[in-house]
This record gives sequence, structure tokens and C-alpha cells, in this order.
Amino acid sequence: MVHVRVATTRDRERVVESVSLAFQGDPAWDFILGVDNVAAATIFAAALFDGRVARGTVWVADGGAAVAMWDRVAAEPGGSDTDDIWPQFRVSVGDEVWASLEAYDAAVKASGPTRPYWYLGVLATHPDRRGEGLASAVLRPGIAAADIEGWDCWLETSTTDNVAFYAGRGFVESTPVVDLDGPPTWWLRRPSAGAAAAPG
Repeated sequence: MVHVRVATTRDRERVVESVSLAFQGDPAWDFILGVDNVAAATIFAAALFDGRVARGTVWVADGGAAVAMWDRVAAEPGGSDTDDIWPQFRVSVGDEVWASLEAYDAAVKASGPTRPYWYLGVLATHPDRRGEGLASAVLRPGIAAADIEGWDCWLETSTTDNVAFYAGRGFVESTPVVDLDGPPTWWLRRPSAGAAAAPG
């Protein structure tokens, strides 16, 4: 049986390893970080984890062999308690990587959904543990939290195989990201099971 729980800072090392290995060869990560940039991938995975773990929106399966990192994107933008993470990331990876990240994010956000929604920023399984159902298991708590609020779930992907994977988990609507000078990328939406009952 797969054990899924909310992540803590103690999971950081294992999660970073799983994410950085899982995203090797991912078109979006290659566009942002450069092909085979292992050092930048490790720093990026750590920043993505550090920016979310304190919010209680990161879940791990089997101690970090798989991870789902979510953001609860409320109707009104709020301040960030992690403002120091991305300046540090920029210093660590350099201006070229930073410019690629900004270009990618700008295009994705311009094509993005209307607030509020739950955003799945990262879903990753350590390559040694693929095929065990860990990704599906670690995905469920975030989806359940979104359903309780009556909010849709959204993610973006640049990997065509992911479109079919997520469709099997309720992400049945696909919207292409436009004006991205990079890999073809799609927003995927999972309508909330509680959406019909939620106020407009």
C-alpha cells in the first residue's frame, strides 16, 4: 500500500532528487534550464519545493519517491512569503536561465486560467519507482482539496505523453499556450467535482 502524506522540510533532499531525475529530458525544463543542465535542474527542483512546502500543499508518496506540488491560486493575488527564493535562484543559475524562465512563465500565464483554481506545478516520480501507481496516489489529496472548495485543477505540460496520462485522471480539457518561443505546451483542466454546487 502506498503511503501518502503532507511533505515537510525533512523531505527536501529526497524530493529534489526525485524531481530532478524525473524531469531529465522534459521539453520545458530543457528550454528553461538548457539540455542536460543537471546542476540547474537540482537548484530549480529545490526552489519549487521550498516555495510550497510551508503552505502544506506538497504531498509525498513513500517518503519522496513521488511528489505532487500544488499552489492554491486564490481569486485575489496575495503577497508571497517566499520572495527571497527566486532572486537566489537567479544568482545561482545565471541570467540566461533566468531569462528563459521568465519568457516561459510569461507565455504560460498569458494563456492561463481565470482565478481561483488549484495549480499542479510539479508531479514527479523517481525513475526507479515508475509504474507502481505512486503518481496517481500522490495526486489525489490535492484534487480532493480542490473539490472541497469547488475549484478546478489546472496544470501545464510540454510532454505529449502527459496529456493522455492526465486525461485518465480527469484533466480532460486542453488549451494550447500561445506566443511561446519554445516547446509546444498545453494547459490541462480538471473540472471540479464540486463545481456545480459551488457559487459562481
